Amino acid sequence: MKVLLVAACLLAVALAQEEPEFVPNFEIAPGAKKTSFLYQIQKGLIEGYATIFPDGVRIQNTAQLGIMTAKNDLCKINKPDYQSQGSVILGKTCKKAFVKVFNADEDQCSGVFCDVLEVAEVFLNDTMRAMIAAEFDKDFFKIIETEILNPVMEYNCRCSGKMMDAWMGCKHKIGEADIWYTVMNFGGFNTSAAYLEGEDWLDFWVDVVKDRLPWDDMSLMLERTMANLCQTNQDDEGKCYTYFYKAFNTLYQWFLKSTGGVPAVNKRGGNNRNNDVAVPEQCSTYDLSAYADMDAEDISFGDIKEAVIEKFCVEECEDVYQDTFLGCCTASMIQDEVLETSVKNTATGMGDIYKRLYPENEDAANSGISEYFGYYENAMAMLRNPTCTETSVEYDVTPCGGAGGEEELGEVSSCEGLSSKKAKICKKKAKKAAKAAGDEEEEGGNNKKNKKNKNKKNKGGKKGGKGKKNKNKESA
Repeated sequence: MKVLLVAACLLAVALAQEEPEFVPNFEIAPGAKKTSFLYQIQKGLIEGYATIFPDGVRIQNTAQLGIMTAKNDLCKINKPDYQSQGSVILGKTCKKAFVKVFNADEDQCSGVFCDVLEVAEVFLNDTMRAMIAAEFDKDFFKIIETEILNPVMEYNCRCSGKMMDAWMGCKHKIGEADIWYTVMNFGGFNTSAAYLEGEDWLDFWVDVVKDRLPWDDMSLMLERTMANLCQTNQDDEGKCYTYFYKAFNTLYQWFLKSTGGVPAVNKRGGNNRNNDVAVPEQCSTYDLSAYADMDAEDISFGDIKEAVIEKFCVEECEDVYQDTFLGCCTASMIQDEVLETSVKNTATGMGDIYKRLYPENEDAANSGISEYFGYYENAMAMLRNPTCTETSVEYDVTPCGGAGGEEELGEVSSCEGLSSKKAKICKKKAKKAAKAAGDEEEEGGNNKKNKKNKNKKNKGGKKGGKGKKNKNKESA
């Protein structure tokens, strides 16, 4: 329900970085020790917080006006008496589509607009203050997990497909929304810019939103991403999005160890999220001295790849890397070639729009897209088939749905995150697959008991001859 607020938190940090000398006129201080890396993070958050809440209590006037306007418009979706009215932001057709989503079932997915807007100011204030006040790394990341990650992903797993379906069905009429005129007249845009090539500003941007953005690929990317993140982690408890968050926490700890950063830990009570797993020192520490004097753009993918492979091929690191980074959740993502294709197509489509807006950067954009696609393909190839030629290290990259993926296993849980229509199809297939698997198992048991089985697919019973057993063993 709070997915839009994540963007606000990131915006806060971005705004703070643009105005590093801004000093708040109210009392607020980091909770971590000054020597810790977390203290530096909290200082950045304070600057962002002060930009959003100038007096430490109320959100800035422009944001407050925007929230109030959006709330008055979008909360009509949740109220039956106002559902038939139009929408300044969505227009008539899309308003009707999202009302239908709200009334369709108990999830009331499109109610998220109003739910977020009604608590935005209080939630943002409380959450940012809690993150700033956190004394230890563990507390800081726990706030993110419980207040942001879990609510956002729980909502997305239930509703992202339904919301995207509604948008895909109504976007062709988004030009009906009156807000376009407000944006055009008061947004400070150049309505005769060169990229318009004589086209009307309003017509151009409406066309960008409804047609030029690669919505089909974006929809598929969202669908596959949610299907992978929302599935049950068969290696551990919880969903796959929790697995990736834990992996991120581990990388954060290892980053501090490798760079000399000071963690904010409770030395009395312990603060290691993975304190039940013994991690060899060489597996959690990376020698980054070779890159100390290099600019980020000078560090090639090959350099990073060599450093990663060097660690992944250490026998002592095999178990911890398998569990932490190459579990079935990771395997599901990297083996999903449909997801990979949709990511590439989305990037290409967005790149085409960027080049239309900034034709002077077309060559650099083409070069950058080709370069990053190359990195992406190399990374996927490396992760799909991690090999170590000089050691005996081997990794299992089997998706959570089994070697054949979720469709082969037919798990109902793997259908989570799909759009409403496709989720129904997926669940039907899953039930049929499960029933078929049960029938085959039952039939196999009966065949073992049937002495006259002509096919002899199973091993012989107690009365079967040795020759038959050996033959079956050889054919297995």
